[in-house]
Amino acid sequence: MPLALLPHYTVRALGPDDRSALAVTFERLSAESRRRRFLGPKPRLSDRELTFLTDVDQVRQVALAAIDERDGSIVAVARYHAWADRDDVADVAVAVIDEWQGCRLGTRLARQVIQHARANGFTRLTGTTYWDNRPARRMLRTLGFNTVAFDGPLLDMEMRLAE
Repeated sequence: MPLALLPHYTVRALGPDDRSALAVTFERLSAESRRRRFLGPKPRLSDRELTFLTDVDQVRQVALAAIDERDGSIVAVARYHAWADRDDVADVAVAVIDEWQGCRLGTRLARQVIQHARANGFTRLTGTTYWDNRPARRMLRTLGFNTVAFDGPLLDMEMRLAE
């Protein structure tokens, strides 16, 4: 969707009441978008995964949703989740439904997630993507991430936050 045609959206925290809406959003992702977001084939989200993705404390894990003002649907989600073994490091992930891709919504949402991570005391963010996922690589580079490792088709990227 060209930037000029981007419908109005609002951003809000994702929470437990969003389980059904997030399941619908997942269904709106193409198989390729799901593969890119979950780093492998992902035909469905389990109940356990829906709980994990929506039951966030907004400190050690933050999830923000972009809501289409026309119909109230979730069109994008950006999140971070703290690493279990590193208190000051979190992993970032972004998903945008296919119809809304290409308008920098993911980048805008990810910037807000990064602000939350800074405010919550994180010093480093990580992100993993496929080397052939050019939009994700471009977004991560735009946000300030650098490639730190690669393993087969996957690139590990990281961003140091001001300490």
